[in-house]
Amino acid sequence: MEASWLKRIVIGLPLALLMLIGVGWLALRWWAGPGPEVILAEIERPPSPVLEPEAALGAFRTAPAFRVELVASEPLVVDPVAMDWDETGRLYVVEMRGYMPDIDGQGEDQPVGRVVVLEDLDHDGRMDTSRVFLDGLVMPRAIMVLPEGVLIGEPPHLWRCRDTSGDGTCGERVRVGDYALGGTNVEHSENGLLPGLDGWLYNAKSDRRLRLQGDAMIEAPTSFRGQWGIAQDDEGLLYHNHNSGFLYVDRFPGEYLLRQEMAAARRDRPGLNVALAEGEQVWGIRVAPGLNRAYARGTLRRDGRQAGPTGVSGLVIQRGNQFGPEFVGDAFVPESAGAAVAHFALDEAEGRLKAEHRLYPDPDWSKREFLASTDERFRPVDVKVGPDGALWVIDMYRGVIQHAEYVSDHLRDYVAEHGLAEPGETGRIWRVVRADHPIARRPPPLHSQAERLAALDHPNGWVRDRAARAWAAEATPEAVTALSVADFKTAPGRMQALWTLHALGVLDEADWVRGLGDEDARVRRTALRAGEARCVSIASGGKKGSDCMPLVLAALRDRDRWVRVQAILTLGAWPRSTQLLERLLSIALSGDEVEQQAVLSGLAGLEVDALEASLSRVLSGMEVDERAEEWLALIAGAAYRQALSSSSPALAGARLFDRLEGLPSGLATTLLEGMVASQRFGRVVRIELEAPHVLFEERPDDPAELQAAIAALRPHVSWPGDPRPGGARPLSITEETRRQRGAELYAERCATCHAADGRGAGDLAPPLVGSPRVRDSDDWLVRVVLHGLSGPVTRDGRTWDGEMPGHGRDESLDDAALSALFTHLRRAWGHGDEPVTPEAVASIRSAEANRSVPWTLAELEVLPIRHRLDRYVGTYQIPLFPVRLVVERRGGQLFVGRGDGAAGALEERGLGVFEGEGLRMTFEVPDDGPIEAAEVAYESNVFRVARAD
Repeated sequence: MEASWLKRIVIGLPLALLMLIGVGWLALRWWAGPGPEVILAEIERPPSPVLEPEAALGAFRTAPAFRVELVASEPLVVDPVAMDWDETGRLYVVEMRGYMPDIDGQGEDQPVGRVVVLEDLDHDGRMDTSRVFLDGLVMPRAIMVLPEGVLIGEPPHLWRCRDTSGDGTCGERVRVGDYALGGTNVEHSENGLLPGLDGWLYNAKSDRRLRLQGDAMIEAPTSFRGQWGIAQDDEGLLYHNHNSGFLYVDRFPGEYLLRQEMAAARRDRPGLNVALAEGEQVWGIRVAPGLNRAYARGTLRRDGRQAGPTGVSGLVIQRGNQFGPEFVGDAFVPESAGAAVAHFALDEAEGRLKAEHRLYPDPDWSKREFLASTDERFRPVDVKVGPDGALWVIDMYRGVIQHAEYVSDHLRDYVAEHGLAEPGETGRIWRVVRADHPIARRPPPLHSQAERLAALDHPNGWVRDRAARAWAAEATPEAVTALSVADFKTAPGRMQALWTLHALGVLDEADWVRGLGDEDARVRRTALRAGEARCVSIASGGKKGSDCMPLVLAALRDRDRWVRVQAILTLGAWPRSTQLLERLLSIALSGDEVEQQAVLSGLAGLEVDALEASLSRVLSGMEVDERAEEWLALIAGAAYRQALSSSSPALAGARLFDRLEGLPSGLATTLLEGMVASQRFGRVVRIELEAPHVLFEERPDDPAELQAAIAALRPHVSWPGDPRPGGARPLSITEETRRQRGAELYAERCATCHAADGRGAGDLAPPLVGSPRVRDSDDWLVRVVLHGLSGPVTRDGRTWDGEMPGHGRDESLDDAALSALFTHLRRAWGHGDEPVTPEAVASIRSAEANRSVPWTLAELEVLPIRHRLDRYVGTYQIPLFPVRLVVERRGGQLFVGRGDGAAGALEERGLGVFEGEGLRMTFEVPDDGPIEAAEVAYESNVFRVARAD
């Protein structure tokens, strides 16, 4: 039994592997520099007193040619978190006065929040008065001034307020909808209230968009975006971020992908949530021992400053004119933990948007951000471009910005030692101005229709937006006739005109055609979006007008990539026809991943037809290149999910499996791999066939790749009498009840960071799908959830270096609740692993009763544990020969050999199925009890081995 693969794998491997590990470890230590304990010990921390506004002003350093102005400070404003202006320039500010009254966050439920109106009476740029507009609020967090009234987000309410008496206060408050539902986590709740150019209100940390209609909000689903802060550019593209990532963009409206289940469910959706500043660091001008995770390696630089972002919050795209045209379109992003505001210059080349992190020379630190302060209490939580076109900075100004839910022991001690918790009634609003440019201290008047019409072409986006909203809300029929795209000299003006005409329902063919022919690609894209509803209505026979189809089809040949993508998305809204389907499939079979996704989004209900049509092209002799293979896998996955959601999943699934029979093995493998990939996303259930399908019978003559693809699909298919549904034993009634409760707990408590589909929410947390900590051992899973896990954690080539908080002290998560949660995790997303009993949770909780700090992977990996693969470990006797196979576990993988040290790795293919080079072991897995035997297939030999230990 001396297989050649055993020799090749083992000879020389241990020494070489140890050498690589040793060299890599030494290199990592050299690159990372000294540990955090050394850095913290060497830091000379300057004091952090509460600075008076003028002193705080002197602590700023900003880019050359810019200056910082004080707009307002306490007592005019306290704990500001959000703001907006009315058309006269009065500033409405949300004061979250209840935030973190102490280091434990006690008292945040008190109604001490309010909205104040600040006014600059003498127009010198500094606010003179503060008036309470609305008080008695609990942790308010968002505001937007609209022609219909002032919207205020106070969880769980969205209020519309109106000044009915002219005294500057809210005289009429109407609840128009829900806001920031889903718990009390301040850092992870809906916020933003950004009016998009398309007339919808968008939020961060949200998957819905809103539109005010009378006294109520209508809502529609949208793509989930960001954490705190949301912004748009002149085209209306949305930008967002999260606390450890500066800048992300959606290159097209994410709502399009929600039309089709597979497009909506995919975790990686090309063109959405595009990271523009991946790997960028923070360049402040002060040492940062007060960071929440300063004790963790990599948080601090060797010089004591913050390294990577940890407190990104809020952002804005510079759409104003005060900085000059060279800054239009750039992003400004505050880092509240780092006391800085970063500048990213955005530029598009060959259809790709790129961000350059602009850093500026510093006499003490070599380089710094656009705006930075030596004052540790400077806490920029958001930035806006104001009526003057300058950059306004909301500074919560406090010693502690980290919320209590995530405060580390290190920060708790640091705050106590340095007196950073008090005082609690400070707040600043700053303005960053380009010193060599003029600044208008008053916004232009927008009273008359003529003024509003002219303002749609204004160089400041704030003015254009206000004019467009006022026009849409109050324009008379006579004035509408004067509104035409041809009247505007700038591309932003023509885009605003298109959306305004759309909002009024009067976008006609002439203006639409004019927009499609514009020299600026942004206008052409806007015309496609703004005119879509009108064109589809005409095509559906519900409205008079010329057929739009020829011009939309012509846009498929546009020189701009994103115009072409928008044209595909728009065609997906068209009434279905065979001709249109053929045109879209031609694009998909040769298109890139964004184009394929755009095609898929418009095929809801036609997935099986599209798969069949694509196969017909391939089988008729079409050359199948890499892009065609990618499309076939994608549409096969979509067809599979269509089968799952059909009225008869069993019948639809069986038909799909029937279609695979007789196809070339490579093509069948591609389709199967697409079906398997579709299982990685949420809302997937197993197909319960009416009878066993031939596809899942033993197929020894099939190529290995095809066998592997079938085996990967098997866990998601079952049938009556299947002894192991999905390759695993069925749950008992009690276990199934627990699993259902666990699914609810996961949605409430875990999905924020790990995502509903278990794939992880961006950089917030690693995936749970396939995670060894989830699947491999009760000892790991229970400990991680009870006490937390400190990074780094690496999965699929990506590294997460944050810290998951423990939940062991949460009384609502008792042993039964955690058992339910773990049972869900063990049976979600294709997992077929054993549930965790309440008794197991209780035993581990008791054993670790004195533990109070998060685990690291290194600590977990040295624990004596019971691993799920241990049931396969043992010695197995080969019949008739005095030779035994020894199966051992090394880390998370099985190895098989003869017990003399020579062993080869086995890859897991399914429940009890493992493969190595030339070898396949299929263990006989009982519902409970030990494994006693396995079938071994080696080259052309198949034999049974029995446990001998």
